Amino acid sequence: MLLVLFAGGYGFWLQYPAAKVGKVCSGVLPVEEILDLSDKSRLSLFGSGFKSRGDSGDVTGAADLDAHCRAGNAQIHIERATEATTQYGIYTFQREDDVLPVPLGAGWQGLTAGSGASVLLNCTNWTAREGSGILAAVSVWDFDNTADRRLELARAVTKVASNAAEKVGCETKFGSESELKSPPGAAETKPAGEASGTCEGMTSTAEVRETDASVAPVEECVLVGDLQLRAEYGPFSDRSDSVANGKYGGHDAPSGAEGSTAWTSASCQGALGVGYYHVTPVESSDRKFTSDPLTEKERADLTHFAKRSAARHGCGAPAALPS
Repeated sequence: MLLVLFAGGYGFWLQYPAAKVGKVCSGVLPVEEILDLSDKSRLSLFGSGFKSRGDSGDVTGAADLDAHCRAGNAQIHIERATEATTQYGIYTFQREDDVLPVPLGAGWQGLTAGSGASVLLNCTNWTAREGSGILAAVSVWDFDNTADRRLELARAVTKVASNAAEKVGCETKFGSESELKSPPGAAETKPAGEASGTCEGMTSTAEVRETDASVAPVEECVLVGDLQLRAEYGPFSDRSDSVANGKYGGHDAPSGAEGSTAWTSASCQGALGVGYYHVTPVESSDRKFTSDPLTEKERADLTHFAKRSAARHGCGAPAALPS
């Protein structure tokens, strides 16, 4: 009888939200942080409406690292940096343009954007064949974009990345958990001369939209009414089409201009791979750089943006733009 009761109790415990979180994504999820995103706690006894599914296989090293799961209100992806394929699917990067990637800060190579967040870790003991690093991504359904929710999301994604690194023996440098704060909810619009973040030093336009300037795998600056500049690193620059079409953000040359894109690039270390810096017209524009090329001031802005971002990430000097 006692055995039956124990078995029944154990089976009931496995339905608790906390137990469900602990079982998916190879057991690397931070239980409290993931539960917070679904308004649950470790003491929650009822899993009604709390669904979980996904990879639960054993992970012991770099070769095993490819975990995708759902836990409550969150979708989680954990991949090797050089093979990551899901990073763009969970974001709402909008070319116009309040929803820009916002850096996490506190020493984390990470960002939030809308209801998603990512952290990119460089594994100094991994070669490119082993994956170079780890990309952890968390996105949330029915996301209430408040300061508290953004902080919960930031804490969840940094803990997922940390747990995954420790699980597979990735030697890396973590950011600070205690200094992590709620990322801003939107970019700031201001006169170009007052910019101090990603748009600092821009001169080709009167008004800009920017975020803080600290390391993030994607950074953006909007020259309001004109152009949008973006820096992308690692898996964010090496998107699926890049493999077939060229390693410089899908191009064969390290710098150039084609159609509605002008770009330059820089060599970076480890999981950062190639830094890809490009500019496109804002969405309301039909400008083509082949017929209406960048002005001297716009070329200078792209070069300045690329140099500042590359320096923050410890990359080499970006390639010169063709004349």
